[in-house]
Amino acid sequence: MLVREYIRWALAMVPHWRLITGPLITLAVAGVILLADRYLFNVPNPGAISFLAVAFAAYLGGVVSGLISAAISLALAAVLFSLPGALFDFTPDNFGRLVVLGICTPAIAVMIGVLQARAQRALEHERAANRELAPLRAALDQSEIGVILLDSEMRAQFINRAFRRLWRLPDEIAARKPAFVGLMYHGRDAKAFAVPPEQLDSYVAEQTALIRTGNERPVDIRLASGDVIRRRCKVLADGGRMLTYGNVSDLVRSADEMAELAMTDALTGIYNRRHFMARLDDEWKRFRRYERPLSLLFLDIDHFKSINDRYGHGVGDQIIIAVARLCGMQTRDSDLAARIGGEEFAILLPETGLLDARIVAERLRLAVAKHPLASSAGPIAVTVSIGTACADSKLSDPAILMARADEALYAAKRGGRNCVAAALHDGPVVFNEQDRTAA
Repeated sequence: MLVREYIRWALAMVPHWRLITGPLITLAVAGVILLADRYLFNVPNPGAISFLAVAFAAYLGGVVSGLISAAISLALAAVLFSLPGALFDFTPDNFGRLVVLGICTPAIAVMIGVLQARAQRALEHERAANRELAPLRAALDQSEIGVILLDSEMRAQFINRAFRRLWRLPDEIAARKPAFVGLMYHGRDAKAFAVPPEQLDSYVAEQTALIRTGNERPVDIRLASGDVIRRRCKVLADGGRMLTYGNVSDLVRSADEMAELAMTDALTGIYNRRHFMARLDDEWKRFRRYERPLSLLFLDIDHFKSINDRYGHGVGDQIIIAVARLCGMQTRDSDLAARIGGEEFAILLPETGLLDARIVAERLRLAVAKHPLASSAGPIAVTVSIGTACADSKLSDPAILMARADEALYAAKRGGRNCVAAALHDGPVVFNEQDRTAA
């Protein structure tokens, strides 16, 4: 097996014969000098001759060959001069050492030469690959999409110009081939993310974990600049990652606008019935799980048909818009006001019991009735009727809560309009003028 490997190494070195020739020449010169000094004549300056042999070896095979040659010369001299008084007596000991040295040193030279040749070939392959990749790298540098190539240890091997600009990443940092987590921390320190300060560390850890696990699901990253960047991760065959960062701000804005349009009433700008039903379902689930109070108001503009008949539908629309604006002004940020029909509105009141809901309803009723509403036909006096209902454990469905609020609304209509009615267990109750004043 050893002989076969030696032959294979020797054959592999045929294209690199200079790497072997140099050390062998030095070995031969050193041996001749020592033998001549013993048997023929005194060599005047054997060190200089050995140095010339080493220099010639370096000329033939390069620096590595020269270093090997120098080591061979020193090793041979050390062996031959190891036994003073019997330096050139070819005793078994000395002869054996010479034979071993003569066999091992070329073998070592061959092995080192093979390793050097392999390293040289690898370097040449790397240079060739770099030359082939140079146009691709240049193209990626001109791309408007940020690109990062990570190796299997999640260190950046290439970061294009678009990403450096996007991340405010200096060229000198990119040249150091930082780890991906380092890039995330740079983004944190540069305040690039639209993330609250107390959540930044957990956000960085979460994003880094997604890349390490090779999650290829697109992730939208909101930046402090207001832009939205969509990151995509592709796992490479060598275990690395290719990350792309595209600016999708316009796309996300369009999607947000479409979503806003889908849940907004076109006439009034407040939420529509569809969004109201979705939000009611969410709040109902929270009420059932945590038993938190939840109330609902239904509101209707009194005698609205007569307004349309007298002033026209354009003025009627202006009155609806004015009432919708008042609904928004008289409620909290956590509440939700929606237009659910022609002149009908609903207001969802989370964390609100029936008594507080009645107070909100009365405040809204007074706000509408207190001042005539502006329109193109001039100020128009308008009143509203409001029904209130509160969720309780006996209700099995949010539709029942809506039915109770609607029942209370019609009770307010029957009670003379411009009033508030509340749905109780034994039926709706309409509050009179004295009750309103007390509220």
